Amino acid sequence: MKKLLVFAAVLSAASLPVLAQTTIPAMKTSVTAGERATASYFVQDSVGDVQLGQLGLAKAHDPSVRELATAMVTDHGRTADAGLQVAKQLGGDDVQFKAGDDNQIQISHLARYSGAQFDREYASALVEAHKTDISTAQDALEFATTPALRSYLNDSIAVDKRHLQMALSAQAKVGKGG
Repeated sequence: MKKLLVFAAVLSAASLPVLAQTTIPAMKTSVTAGERATASYFVQDSVGDVQLGQLGLAKAHDPSVRELATAMVTDHGRTADAGLQVAKQLGGDDVQFKAGDDNQIQISHLARYSGAQFDREYASALVEAHKTDISTAQDALEFATTPALRSYLNDSIAVDKRHLQMALSAQAKVGKGG
């Protein structure tokens, strides 16, 4: 057994120069570039959440779903603006104030429904979306070093947690979507 371990160690050591020559070059990104990308992602997510809120205002029937939609427009309008300021502070002058692809897909999906079915699908979609947003922001917060970005992510998490509670409450009233 010892001979096998020694052989494996020698083989590993001998292959290091070969591996060093074949490794993929390190990506040339800085913390600032990663943080700019994070801010940009959350700006686009917030813009998409505003659009989801606008869809909810146009189609929701249940008062709790309408209240959630109103909060989405108001609160995510604020987080989109705040995120844009943070992105610019980090040098992201090219940040696009548009909805992300995930939001566009969700909006297209939800737009097919009407009446009580819309309320159910909308509440369910926003429960899942806010769980994902909270998790994503918490992950980003682990690596964020810039105070402005950390503050922005903490604020976004607080907004998303409040919306999650509203979505769960609305879902309890209207039922779960399919």
